[in-house]
Parts: sequence; C-alpha cells; structure tokens
Amino acid sequence: MSDSGVGNLWIPMLVVALTRLRVGGRFAFVLPAECFTGVSAGRVREWLLRHHNNLMLDLFPPGSFPDVLQEVVVLSGQRSAGPNAHTEIALIEHAEGHHEADEHDSKATVVRHRLEPSGASWTRLLLTGPQLEAYEFARGLAPVTLLADLAKLEVATVTGANSFFSVNAETVAKHALDPWLTPLLPRIRHATGLRFTTSDHKDLQASGSAAHLLTLTADTRVPAGSGLRRYLDVGEDAGLSERFKCRIRDPWYAVPGIKPSRLMLTKRSHHYPRMVLNEAGVATTDTIYRGEAVSGVSAAALVATFHNSLTLLSAELEGRSFGGGVLELVPSEFKRLLVPNVPDMEHEIGRLDHLSREGVGTSDAEALVQETDRLLSKHAPDLTDDVMERLAQGRNNLLARRHART
Repeated sequence: MSDSGVGNLWIPMLVVALTRLRVGGRFAFVLPAECFTGVSAGRVREWLLRHHNNLMLDLFPPGSFPDVLQEVVVLSGQRSAGPNAHTEIALIEHAEGHHEADEHDSKATVVRHRLEPSGASWTRLLLTGPQLEAYEFARGLAPVTLLADLAKLEVATVTGANSFFSVNAETVAKHALDPWLTPLLPRIRHATGLRFTTSDHKDLQASGSAAHLLTLTADTRVPAGSGLRRYLDVGEDAGLSERFKCRIRDPWYAVPGIKPSRLMLTKRSHHYPRMVLNEAGVATTDTIYRGEAVSGVSAAALVATFHNSLTLLSAELEGRSFGGGVLELVPSEFKRLLVPNVPDMEHEIGRLDHLSREGVGTSDAEALVQETDRLLSKHAPDLTDDVMERLAQGRNNLLARRHART
C-alpha cells in the first residue's frame, strides 16, 4: 500500500501489524474514530475491505472512556485468503454504560453492510438503509455534481497573527491606520445572511468588531514616530515578528494574498457549514475559505442552493468532527461535497437570505435548510420531497451524534 500525503501514526502501525497475520488470523485494535473519515485513512479502509472479512466496528457513547483523549472505536476482523470483491462489515453501537464488545449484546444496535472495496467514508454506514439509498440515488442525478466542479475555493489570507492584523475602529483611530486598510469579514458568524453587503460591513464596524485588515507591503513607507510605527512596535514587543508565518516574510508585517473573492465558505461549523455571497468585496482570513464560481455557474445560485439536506449530509459524511462536536472541512473534503447545479435557484436568494438572517445562531437555524429543500424539489423535480426528507433524516441523525460530543 503506497504511503502518500499526510497521515497519522496509527495508519502504518495498523497496516504493518496486520500484514503479519496468517490467513484466518483474527485481530482487534482500538483506533481513533477518524478511521471513519479522511483521505489518508481512505487507503486503509479500502485495504481492509479488500484483504479482510468478518469486519466489526464497536462504537461507544461519548464519554465512555474519560481517560482517553480522543474518541475511539474498536475494529476487529479476520485475514482473508485472497482479494475480496465484497466484504461484510457490522457496526455495533453500544448503549451508554454497557461496554460488552459482543455483537450478541442485547442492548447493542447492530447494522450490517456489504461493501465493495473503496476508500469512501465509513460515516455513511451510520445511515439507515433508506437514508443511504436516497443518498446514492441523489448523487447519481444529472444536476448533482461535486463542489469542485462548480467553484474553485482556497484557504484565504494567512496573517500569522489574526488578532494583530485584524483591527477595529478604535485601533484604527488610535494609530491613524486608515491609509493601510482593507475591509474584512473576520468570522463567518458576523455574516448572518446568505449575502454579505456593504450595509452589513458598516454594521460590523459600528459593533466594534475587527472590520478591517492591516494591509502593508514591502514597499510601504513607515515613518519614524508615526502611529503605524507605534502599532508595529506593539506587535514586535509581543514577539509576533518571531512567529514562523511572520518571520519568513520580509518585512514580517507584509501579509501576502489579501484579496476579496465572490464566495466565502466556513472552515469549521457547529450546526452546518455555510456559504455566503461576498457582495461587499471584503477580504477574509484563513478561518474562511474564499473563491469564485467556475465559468458558466451563477455564484448566487450556488449560494442559494448550498444549504440543502443533500449537500449538508455530504458535509457530515466527508468532513471530520473533533471535541465539542465541531465539524471541519479541509480542502480535499469540501471539494467532494455534493451540490445540485440548479441555475433557477438564483431567483430564490432574497427569500433564503432573509430566512438565514432570522435563523442563524437561533433555534430557527433549520428553517433555512427546510425552505431550501422545498425550493430545490420545485426547481429539480427528481429531488422529490420524499428523497429530500430521507436525506434530511440522515443528516439530522449524524448531526445529533456529532452534537452529543459537546
């Protein structure tokens, strides 16, 4: 098995150990729950399915092992005689306080799947049969494609010290920084709608939030005794110029790659990832992905479509969850999100923007998803109400599991 890219140490440890098993030999390993997801773990998932059988994954409620610093699963199975065309895998979900690793445990829920060898996420195995069937049906529809085919997104500006380079009105006034500023959206939570407008940016400034990014180049003249010089001295006194991402620049405060993009996508999220249309032309830092719709694709239609149950379910399946129930999407993961390409959804962005503003950060956050599902069924008839309902159920099940880790 080739080893390319970045992977954690459990991967070679597991593979090296299992290659020493005789045919028919059995194994059991305690593994990080990240074995379910991730590109590097995908190679291992495919290899396990191809060369082992009687695979079992024992899952336990959050907090079952309080001294373990990472969520874990128990993977067990048997070495097979040759490459498998299909492999059965059983997921055994144990009730709280009941840790008997036995598929005959009366308090455990057992779900079985028969899989072809592939590196696909195992999180999908947590879906019920009808939910997984709806997901596979939807991904095969003509309008449904990968996000990578609709937009080119990238990590936004890397400052090395966001709290220093992101400045509010008080800091700007104190150090007379106006000539060196670029409008900024510091966090996606400051954009409650699907459109971030110049009016929204003015409100952000008025709130006292960091609404501008200090924008300096190697050619910027920094007069001695100026407010800018004093502010840079504050950063140097705090040791910022010695941070890796700053000290590799010359000068350390010349942050590269500051530019606005039409699309903004969350990197981490609690409820669901959000895509926002950047109408104000603001820059963002590396807490947000930035990018543009590909030629022929409407950015407004993409944003209006994005918050549907199919796309958000694919985010739960492709992304990864850490402590606190946070969902993170790295570039290799957000590129694989399933998004319907429905140009007519552009006309719905006003209504959906309003719902988003009303619901983000409240108990009504689901109203945006529900209305997007309804409108999507209207504009893409193959995504029927029944299909969207099963996708919504699957996504809500995975969301509840993730939030249980909070």
